[in-house]
Amino acid sequence: MRVGFYFGRKIFSKAESGGAFTFAQSIFNQLCKTNINHEIFIFSDDADKFKNSNNVKFVKINRFYSNKNESFIKRLILKIPRKILRILQNKKYKSALNKSVIDNKINFMWFATPAYEYVNVPYAFTVWDLQHRLQTYFPEVSLDNEFEHREKYYNSVILKSSFVIIGNGGGKKEISKFYNYPENRIKILPLPTPDFVLRHDFKSEVKLGGEKYLFYPAQFWPHKNHVLILYAIRILKKKYNLDFKVIFTGSDKGNLDYIKSKVQELDLKNKVEFLGFVSIKKLIMFYKNAFALVFPSFFGPDNIPPLEAFTLGCPVIAARVSGSEYQLKDAALLFDPKNEFELVDCIKRLYENNNLKKELIEKGLKVAKSWTAKEYVESIFNIVDDFEKIRRCWD
Repeated sequence: MRVGFYFGRKIFSKAESGGAFTFAQSIFNQLCKTNINHEIFIFSDDADKFKNSNNVKFVKINRFYSNKNESFIKRLILKIPRKILRILQNKKYKSALNKSVIDNKINFMWFATPAYEYVNVPYAFTVWDLQHRLQTYFPEVSLDNEFEHREKYYNSVILKSSFVIIGNGGGKKEISKFYNYPENRIKILPLPTPDFVLRHDFKSEVKLGGEKYLFYPAQFWPHKNHVLILYAIRILKKKYNLDFKVIFTGSDKGNLDYIKSKVQELDLKNKVEFLGFVSIKKLIMFYKNAFALVFPSFFGPDNIPPLEAFTLGCPVIAARVSGSEYQLKDAALLFDPKNEFELVDCIKRLYENNNLKKELIEKGLKVAKSWTAKEYVESIFNIVDDFEKIRRCWD
């Protein structure tokens, strides 16, 4: 079959976008070196930046003159305003991606991320979370009509999809429950362990001196729950005389100033570092020298940082949320993300029990190596192979 892939308007989002970028890069790299019996087409607005290979063809999506930088003279020559071009395009094809799909005679589309544009061929759609349904109180899924937008979007895209891809059994139950979608067409493909940590040269160790620190790489959204770590390290110091620093990395999504104000309020100014977006080299260094990754995010079902920590020998202490048991298995200590005392207990247990630390590191490495981009892409084409027996019924 001729199978199309779409990661979004650009193949990679900005590196600052965190997990979305890491995921897309891992899957893309594996696709480009996968030998299969299908023809692979990758559609994007920036496809001209990539070279075709034996098994992958890159297709630049023609969006007419929707780019604001197109010259005014070109539009004058055409004598057709951009709005009219879009109307004509949408009337016939409904989306620029659909026109490219039709022109290239694609049999099946795979939306590798939750970015979707209309196509009139069968498709698989990837869902990362349905937190707008589960936790409507967080501003990032409720304000400015975000809930309404997501609900309209998922109702349309999920219900029409041939298959829905989700990370684990917890997410599968949510899709079936909220959208009454057939369970046999919900396919579980866990987020793969990122390429960059699997390629890491463990012989090139970088040691950091100074205080023990907890590490949390996450963008500053409210649901990321940075504040819980602040309360926990204050309790550790006051109640048990355990002195921990915390290092936060990640870009601001509107909640950074609030977290900084809580640092001042809790008198933790010398115990917290805000480093913003950091390079992969520094990220690896922080993982390898941290006492533990603390991951208190309220959102699941899958998250990438625990997989990174597993691979780099960093113990994981994570929030017990929908899906966490499926992804992390018994390789992490879990706590209630609303309860800083449970987090304190996990940190204290790890501090007092070196055998527990070694056990978590060993189990984590097994989990990380069991599911990589290679297995992810192989599973994609297992689904495609099976669907081919249906797709052959029509031209």
